[in-house]
Amino acid sequence: MTNCIDPYAFKAAEPDGIINIEGFITTVPKAHRVRVSRADKFGPEFVGLNRGVALAKVLIKDDLGRVEILEEEGSGIYRTSVDFRAEIGRTYNLEVELREGQRYISLPETVVPVPALDSVTFQSVRKPSLERLNDEIGVQVLAHFQDPGDEQNFYFWNLLMSDFQVIGEPELNHNGPNHPTCPRCPNPLECCRICYGQEVPKPTRVITTDDIDFNGNYKRREIAYIEDDGLRFKGIYRLDMQHLSVSPSAHRYLKLVGQQLSVSGTVFDPPPANIRGNFLSLQDTQEEVLGHFIAADEIPIRLYIDGEDLEFVLRPQTLIPTDCRASFRGKTTTAPIDWNP
Repeated sequence: MTNCIDPYAFKAAEPDGIINIEGFITTVPKAHRVRVSRADKFGPEFVGLNRGVALAKVLIKDDLGRVEILEEEGSGIYRTSVDFRAEIGRTYNLEVELREGQRYISLPETVVPVPALDSVTFQSVRKPSLERLNDEIGVQVLAHFQDPGDEQNFYFWNLLMSDFQVIGEPELNHNGPNHPTCPRCPNPLECCRICYGQEVPKPTRVITTDDIDFNGNYKRREIAYIEDDGLRFKGIYRLDMQHLSVSPSAHRYLKLVGQQLSVSGTVFDPPPANIRGNFLSLQDTQEEVLGHFIAADEIPIRLYIDGEDLEFVLRPQTLIPTDCRASFRGKTTTAPIDWNP
């Protein structure tokens, strides 16, 4: 009725960590940020949580021997000084040294000028969706520019954190069903109708292209698409983004990232895979290193989109019949300092 159990000493092997470095500098003076992280790797394909790496030395070097030492912010984020900027024609690389001594360096990236924009416009569009009775409505952002005919160009349009108005209907507020004197009676509020929130525009897409099909031609091209969810364009939406020139290797990397982000679960999707960037380990050339360092010329884009100027708008599925601050999107009633529609 009894037996003995001999303990078996077993220790699971720690999964090999895989380093990931994401760096991005442009010709606009500001605090540029680099993220250094490490993910647990299980087998050839699955990568676990991405954790920031602290106490690393992060340097940006150019072909003139100048060095920018980045300051640690926390959570694996390192930033340059607030007045740092890349220069057109200069070549840069990013070097990272971990506190354990491992060193990683990016392949050189040369900054080439980005063609100027003549204008940026927007229009509302309607297209079929997966819901049979409801079309998808959104705003298409278009860039108009002349592509140079004597060189090959690689473009990248990057969406940034954008501000927008959150519109409430405090005049439609009603008492609750358990109000002691007048259940469900109208009870307009004095405040507040307009709030302001922030978001990175949805859906998330990587829009990059080369000029192989339009070299030397005047181009009108979609550079962003923002889906209307019924609340996003009730007021004014301020879109911030970057018009960038990138290197051929950065274009290839971004294109592959875009393909992975567009996976929808169909048989036509590309297989999931880790995308190799332009980083190398100085101790072990066979070590897999993820991420990419990009140095690019930048033209900032700021566009105010007023919902009243749109031909198509999505009828809100839910209203905010109360103070706009009650919405999860409404953060404050104070407009950004530089708000100027």
